[in-house]
Amino acid sequence: MTVAALKARLAPADWIMAGFRALAAVGPQAVRVETLARELGATKGSFYWHFKDLGALHQAMLEAWAELATTAVTAAARAADLDPRGRVLRLVELVSVLPEAEVSGGALEPAIRDWGRTDARARAVLLRVDRRRMDALRELLAEAGVSPETAEEGAAAFYGALIGLESLRGSAGVAMRGPLKRVAEAILTGPA
Repeated sequence: MTVAALKARLAPADWIMAGFRALAAVGPQAVRVETLARELGATKGSFYWHFKDLGALHQAMLEAWAELATTAVTAAARAADLDPRGRVLRLVELVSVLPEAEVSGGALEPAIRDWGRTDARARAVLLRVDRRRMDALRELLAEAGVSPETAEEGAAAFYGALIGLESLRGSAGVAMRGPLKRVAEAILTGPA
């Protein structure tokens, strides 16, 4: 097979992953057709075969991230053959593992959050993801027998810890699993 044939086989996911890498490495200004085409060894025509314009790629990136960041994680926690409390702790394991290198590891979520500060479309997806995650946390905590009030506060505490630890993991090399597990266990055991 020739290099030209391989390049012709690029799929939308290849462009999305290249967009993730550029976003995480430099920021949204680096997610440009020419830059991504050069990284992928493709032509701009290949990009336009898959996407109407750069805005369509941005939307596809945001939707792919939203799916990975919400539905996939929650489904994996719920699918675990565990009791409800065990599912909450399984969620800790799932969210504390560094994401795959293909999606820029732990740098992607902070980059998307930064993007959301200046881009209305990214901000809207972030808000939707935050709501979905909070809803899922409240549901998992309620299923584990936590009172509605504690589930509400616990979801906020857990999610705040998750976002903060995610940022510290990238900037200060802080581990996430231990601290997140302690937060989850404190929520599950309730007030002392």
